[in-house]
This record gives sequence, C-alpha cells and structure tokens, in this order.
Amino acid sequence: MKRWGSWGAAIAVASLAACGDGLGPDDASTPGNPVDDTMDPAVGALMCKPSGSTTGWAFSRLGVGTKPALAVGDDGTVHAAFIFEDGDGWTRYARLDPGGQAVSSLVTIEEGFFYGPIDLVLNGARSWVLYHDHTRGDQVLGARIGSDWSLHPMPNSGHDGWYGSGTVSARGTLLTASYDPSGFEGAGMIYGEWNGSDWTIELAAGGSFDYAGGMALVQAGDGSVHVAFFDDVLGEIMLATRTGGEWTVTTVEAGGDALDVGYFPDMVVDPDGSTLHMVYLERATASTGVVRYARGGPGAFEMMDVVEVAGFSGSARDIATLDLDAFGRPVIATQTKSDFTVVRLVDGAVQPIASFSAASGITLGQQTEIEIDAQGRTHIVRWQSGENPGTVCHAVSG
Repeated sequence: MKRWGSWGAAIAVASLAACGDGLGPDDASTPGNPVDDTMDPAVGALMCKPSGSTTGWAFSRLGVGTKPALAVGDDGTVHAAFIFEDGDGWTRYARLDPGGQAVSSLVTIEEGFFYGPIDLVLNGARSWVLYHDHTRGDQVLGARIGSDWSLHPMPNSGHDGWYGSGTVSARGTLLTASYDPSGFEGAGMIYGEWNGSDWTIELAAGGSFDYAGGMALVQAGDGSVHVAFFDDVLGEIMLATRTGGEWTVTTVEAGGDALDVGYFPDMVVDPDGSTLHMVYLERATASTGVVRYARGGPGAFEMMDVVEVAGFSGSARDIATLDLDAFGRPVIATQTKSDFTVVRLVDGAVQPIASFSAASGITLGQQTEIEIDAQGRTHIVRWQSGENPGTVCHAVSG
C-alpha cells in the first residue's frame, strides 16, 4: 500500500469483507481456537496469591502469558486478554464468570509474532482486543461476538500498532490510537476508527516517538478524543486532542528536574463528561520515581504525587493504572518487580487500600490494569513469573 499523500485527511480503507480475512494464504491460524489450559482453581488461586495481608481479596489464575488487558462486564464477568511475545507466539482471551475462580472460556485469538501491551474493550456482547502484529507491521483488531472471532488488521504503510489503546465511541464504533515508532522510521501516533466493516485512519500527532512510553485514549462527553502519550524526545507527557476533526497537542507536564515525566499513562473521563483523570510515572532515576495523578483538561491540569516506586525496569509496561469508584474518586494501582499497591484519593489525600508483595521466588511483571465493576468491587489483572512465559493473575476485592 502506498503511503498516504495527506496525513491531515481521514483515509478510508477497504473493509475486510471486501478484501478477504486479512490473513496470508499460508496462515493456518484459526481465530477463537479453544485452549486446553486446565488447572484446579484452588491451585491457581494459591499460585496467584501474593504475600502480605490479602484479607477481603480473592485470587484466580487466568492462564499462561504476559502483559494482560482487562475489561469487566456490567454483570461482573471478567474478560482478559494476554500475549506471548515470540516468533511462535499468540494472543489469547479468557473469561471468568461472576463470582467464579475457574476460567469458563480460554481461546487463542491468533498465532504469530505479536507485541504488547495490548488493550481490551467491551461493547455490549462484543469483545475487541487490540495488539501489534510484528509480521504485518500493523495493529490488529480481534473481534468477538458470542463464540465467533474475526481478525481485522488496521493497514497502513508504516509499522503501527505499538502500545495500542482503544475505547467505544458514542456511536458504538471502536476508536484506537497506537505508535508508528521512530525505531521503524515511523510517522508518529496513528488514530483509527472501526465501524464494523471499514477503518478510517488519521495521523494524530506527527513526530519521532518511541513506542515504549505508552499511551491512553478516551472520548469525552462532547465527542472530543484525548490521547495521553509520552514524548521520549522531550521527556514529557503530552495530550493529543481531536475536536471537530482537527488535532492539537499540548503539554500535560514538563520534565523539570526529573529524568523524565509521563511514562505509562492511564486515563479515564470523569462522570461530568469532560474532566480527565490521569496517572503516569515520573522518573528520578532509571529505577526510582513517583506515580503522579493529574486532573483537568488540555493546558490546565493539577498534579499530585501518589506513590513512590522503586525497583522497576524495562520499557513497554503499565506500572500505573486507575479507575473511578461510584463516588468519582480515583482508585490507583501501582506495581514494581516486587510490590503491588492500591490506593484511593479522597479530598486530595492518599488513602491506602491494599499492599501486596511478590511471593517467594516470584517476580512481578511490572504491568497491571484495574477496573471497578457495577457492584463496587475492584478487579485487577497482572502477570508474574512462575510459568513460561509468565502467569496471568486476577484479583478481586470482596
């Protein structure tokens, strides 16, 4: 495919219904292939139980893998997706029924050479999983309706799909952003909308960005789209905002005296429909820093320190994540290689909820995701060592 002549215009791409299934003729992968990964739920719960006070929390093993994504249905059903980053790797989806500890469904979405972090979005009876296909050089959407899966690559001539983030639009379409990174001479941050049959693609923020700092996408009540991302050239966290079809980029927080600020952002929209809540990592050194919380909008954020962290390493992780409880208060989880912390912000004060440590001989994967369900329970997915390539665990508060 030719690179587009004008990045400013939305480019409609032929649907897979017209172009086939998007797979090569020698690709034998069957979307939704069931996986036999049976384990006694009690054994799995023990494997995923951390050290420290775990009163009021229940734990489950979801499967073998790394870099999980989480979404919880209105009925409390837990949906998760995770990945094996290898030439003979895969992306998988697991479902945990409400109140249960045994996985009720585990399938391979696709086999191949993929990279995470990935994202998982629920839209009614649909599950949408976004991941980077290193062979295609594109982001891929794995779409589930019932027990049926289909694959929908988001094609362009770059190497996009790194660190994809997605949400359901007010129209019920899928909105997503990902990096076309500098390591592949990419164009910057790519934005796409999937309407069920076609992709529309734009350049959200042009520049020479690495993919490893992460991003997070939301849509506000007025229809504007916001993407928080880390500019590794400036060492700062930025916000790209789409209003009326036009993109603007503003600085959330400058680096100041820090090594850099803005790694691994997560973001949600307030119940008021406009205020943005955000968490991200400010690094003092390569392995120490603080998770910061920001509240506001483009060009007008207020920040505060939440949790000091030490002992993290690597890139392409999500060591900070947040959601809002029923009262609109941020609940924030952080994770390093050895420690896991959950706090709530109440009137500007940090209120501890839980603090866990890795069990003996276990290393945490430095990636987590949190969601509060309709019943007020806090759900967490994370991954740790213990199996090859890792063990994906779920925790839920009582």
